[in-house]
Amino acid sequence: MEQRELTVETRAGSGTSAARRLRRQGLVPAVLYGRGMEPVPLSVNASLLRELVHAGGHNVVVRLNIKDGNAEPPTVMLKEIQRHPLSGIVLNVDFQKISLTEQITAEVPIILIGEAPGVKQGGVLDHVLREVEVECLPTDIPHSIELNVSQLDIGHALHVSDLAAPPGVTITAEPTEVVVAVTRVFEEVAAPAPEEAAEVEEGAEPAEEGAEPTEAEEEGEAAEETQES
Repeated sequence: MEQRELTVETRAGSGTSAARRLRRQGLVPAVLYGRGMEPVPLSVNASLLRELVHAGGHNVVVRLNIKDGNAEPPTVMLKEIQRHPLSGIVLNVDFQKISLTEQITAEVPIILIGEAPGVKQGGVLDHVLREVEVECLPTDIPHSIELNVSQLDIGHALHVSDLAAPPGVTITAEPTEVVVAVTRVFEEVAAPAPEEAAEVEEGAEPAEEGAEPTEAEEEGEAAEETQES
């Protein structure tokens, strides 16, 4: 994965009011975390941050240029992005300091390619697992992993073991976990409506002549004979 650069500034204020002031200025509150270091509060241009996320997603590797900092620009990744639940505006972002020589774990999107024959046969393609965990160096994180479904018939599935990892990348997810499957669509037979059931009862044919009388009919006939006598 290509390494990108982002310029940020340290910030002194904290809390909700300070964060709102930053957002009105087109900035996003941020924090830099790292092993063996105190968290560093930062602010980042909202437009530049959107471009960065759009280009590389969460797994983008960034060289963080701190304007008023004296230390060597750290290499970081986006650890967490907090968005407004309705507008989707980025409220806060956390950067995680990393080493380019140490392996890390990351979630990589799974992209399906091809057309499954099972869908043409009337089945439904169910993409169960959309991201898979991998382990590799930060610069080796793939943008995505493709999975071809062109041999997938109804009732068949592809698993994590069917994914092909790029060189230097290890897939750590359970091999037997289902990634995608084509399932059969079963049509449900609807029960008759109450009105239809009533019509069936009303339209029932009378008993045939010569048929054996029921026990209730025999008791009724016996009662009539008693009254007549």
